[in-house]
Amino acid sequence: MEKAQPAQEEKGVVARFLAWMIKNKPDLLFAIIRNTRPNLVTPGKGPVFVTRFRDVQEALERPEIFNVTYAPMIDPSVGPFMLSRDATTINQRDKGIMRALIQREDLPKVRGIIADLTKTQIGRQMDKREIEVVGTLSRRVPIELTGAYFGFPGPNQETMFRWSRATQYDMFHNLDKDPKIHQDNLEAGREMKEYLSTLIPQRRQALQDDPGLDDILSRLLKSTFPNAIGFNEERIATNIMGTLVGGVETTSQAIVQILDQLFKRPRQLEEAVKAARADDDDAVYDYCWEALRFNPINPFVVRRCAKDYRIAGGSLRSAKIKAGKTVLVCTRSAMRDGRELPVASSFATDRPAYHYMHLGYGMHTCLGDQISRVQIPEIVKHLLKLPELRPTGPIDMKGGPFPESYTVAFDTPSP
Repeated sequence: MEKAQPAQEEKGVVARFLAWMIKNKPDLLFAIIRNTRPNLVTPGKGPVFVTRFRDVQEALERPEIFNVTYAPMIDPSVGPFMLSRDATTINQRDKGIMRALIQREDLPKVRGIIADLTKTQIGRQMDKREIEVVGTLSRRVPIELTGAYFGFPGPNQETMFRWSRATQYDMFHNLDKDPKIHQDNLEAGREMKEYLSTLIPQRRQALQDDPGLDDILSRLLKSTFPNAIGFNEERIATNIMGTLVGGVETTSQAIVQILDQLFKRPRQLEEAVKAARADDDDAVYDYCWEALRFNPINPFVVRRCAKDYRIAGGSLRSAKIKAGKTVLVCTRSAMRDGRELPVASSFATDRPAYHYMHLGYGMHTCLGDQISRVQIPEIVKHLLKLPELRPTGPIDMKGGPFPESYTVAFDTPSP
């Protein structure tokens, strides 16, 4: 035992160093790994880092090998959900139904809702010449959209804020298994189920009175699903809860980090402002997605290797990953891989869409990807239209995984 202790201590030091680097210097860490041991298998219980673009794609294309790890946090809260059930009937059936109802034809309507909500919130702050983005826009507008488009308004906005944060924090960020964070998630799930047990019957009655009601919950309730496929009212409730879980904190973080990156680049900021004032939505989207590449919402996604697997087989960088290993599929690193992205360290708005992994990849492309591609740039666009928009300070994470405060100032518009 005495001889093993120094080795154990050394492993502990390495683990703490890697954790510090991921938090504080992720791009430096990923560049070192990407250029030396691109599929780095750390010893013992340490994780595997998959860092190159092609290998990240390979890992995310093989959910039967690299399994999601969300079920222990998701299932007790909102119930068995597609995100925690790769290669299952739940995943195939539920995702298929929800994707059929979240239609591309809705996007102009969605953009209009977001524009109206954003302009209303900005209008309330004009006299202050200052906006705290998180509380006023980046969380609030997605919460309101969850009610207006998905049909899940919640009892009030503050409760929806709490439910959203508690579930997202535990399901996707509680890597240390903090019991308080997990309990907050369970409580949020219990409250959401209780709320929906009243909302769903009320909506059914409202649909009898007015069959023209149209939001995602109403579309689900107007649809007829055979008993044989098992998509019952419990599944409807779980999937509606999922629209809140996955749709707010990620959107908020993306908006704040896009603005922060644009403010660090005066030339690109000026170009993005011109695009916003011209209502060139395609160009604004390009600036947003490229800015987010320099600080995406997640450095990696966590997977568990289900069986022995050799990644990048046949290449010099191939590595054997043993069953049971935790795998960090480093999407942030992939989007900085110069072997795939020309001049990866430069800001370029003409990159092909497949170079971006902000909304996932493969089977785990975000269910609401179409909505996010409209919502995020639309909110950013209306902020960029404000004269001389500028930050008053850095993003305040308040020690958690999400931006909790970010204030921008602007000048009085010309009459």
